[in-house]
Amino acid sequence: MEIEQHYHSRLTMALDDLMKCRTYSQQMLKLPIGDSFSSERTVYEALFVALIISYGRVFTVSNTTDKMYKNKVAEKFGNLRSQFISEQEPRLSKLHERIMEKRHTAIAHSDASSRNYQYYNNSPLNVGHNPYFPYDHEEVEWVLELVETLISVISKEKSEVAKIAFTNPIF
Repeated sequence: MEIEQHYHSRLTMALDDLMKCRTYSQQMLKLPIGDSFSSERTVYEALFVALIISYGRVFTVSNTTDKMYKNKVAEKFGNLRSQFISEQEPRLSKLHERIMEKRHTAIAHSDASSRNYQYYNNSPLNVGHNPYFPYDHEEVEWVLELVETLISVISKEKSEVAKIAFTNPIF
């Protein structure tokens, strides 16, 4: 498999993840956020975690099946992602940063900064943040807007790469 085929595979993986992210976002918009500790809230938070994970996978480096191509594919795909984010209006580029920060500090990892525990009176009694506190419906709509645009950009890139990477067109 050549570099373009590995790159095409990376684009395909990104589309798979973005389609899942779109589905999670759409499901969140159908549900009430719910009160803390309610069944509705549990489902909403679970969808939120799934949204963050699926979106975040698109913006992290992944392995190719042939390690020789990993850095080249990562560079090409990284350039596409960077260009996409730089072209977004400020509210969407800031949302992207918030999603990735949430992914890196609370969802995929468990950094202390995501909970910010405070101890009082030199006792083990602490208070912290809920790192899983989900976005409200307006923010989820923004995620959906970002994801739909990214699906379009990656689909277009995938079509162009397919023309180079493969000799047998499907259609």
